[in-house]
Amino acid sequence: MRVTACLALTLTVACGTSTSVSDVTTDADVTTDTDASCANPNLILDGGGAVESPEAGAPQCPAGVCNYQAQTGCADGQACRPQFTAASPGVSPGCEAAGAGKSGAACAGGSDCAVGYYCVDQVCRKQCCAADRSACDPGESCFRPLEVKAGGTVIPSGMELCFPVNDCDPLDATSCSASPGTECKVVDATGAVACMPVSNAKLGDPCSAASACGAGALCVKDECRALCRAEPCGEPACAAGHGTCIHYNRDPAGVGECTPR
Repeated sequence: MRVTACLALTLTVACGTSTSVSDVTTDADVTTDTDASCANPNLILDGGGAVESPEAGAPQCPAGVCNYQAQTGCADGQACRPQFTAASPGVSPGCEAAGAGKSGAACAGGSDCAVGYYCVDQVCRKQCCAADRSACDPGESCFRPLEVKAGGTVIPSGMELCFPVNDCDPLDATSCSASPGTECKVVDATGAVACMPVSNAKLGDPCSAASACGAGALCVKDECRALCRAEPCGEPACAAGHGTCIHYNRDPAGVGECTPR
């Protein structure tokens, strides 16, 4: 029989999908805005920079009789989803009955969700692999790994799910208070944010993915870097020695990174 599926409560990064970012700013690329009347005047710069395109997710889905993201390999009316049982600690792609529910639709089980969607926490969510946000519906991004309980063991399914983004503020410690155990983080290269499990990674700690760092930080050049309010006299400002507040295209609107210069 099928057993419980759950969203990973730990930060999981699919192989080959590291989202740590690199600086692209040069002195010729920036403009400055200062206000000496501020108690802590920010130097605000527009760092620009290209937003990295996501890797194609379908080729990175687990091999099997069908493909989680492309939804190839199954008969008409069937969906490719993780198959697992209580008897064995294993999971693999397989075909099963599908319904009509799409993103955000209520569901009691997989048969209520359309092809390409999965029922988790009684809501249909679109399937994706390897953080490929291009697979998601508008207003969502591919950043929540799905784990399943098979054979009494919780294991990665190899599939991710698209969830809504931009419903919190990464500089407001209370913006995820409705979801205990989470904090607002940048979740993809477009600067999209969402409530994610709390991380213990602090400023200066090594990291590999944008959402690996704790609240108010972002993984840049494999190190957790402080975020700041990218507005004249904005707070929080960059602490002494943490650099200049620079907004890059990869950052949320109104948010910058404390960038060493």
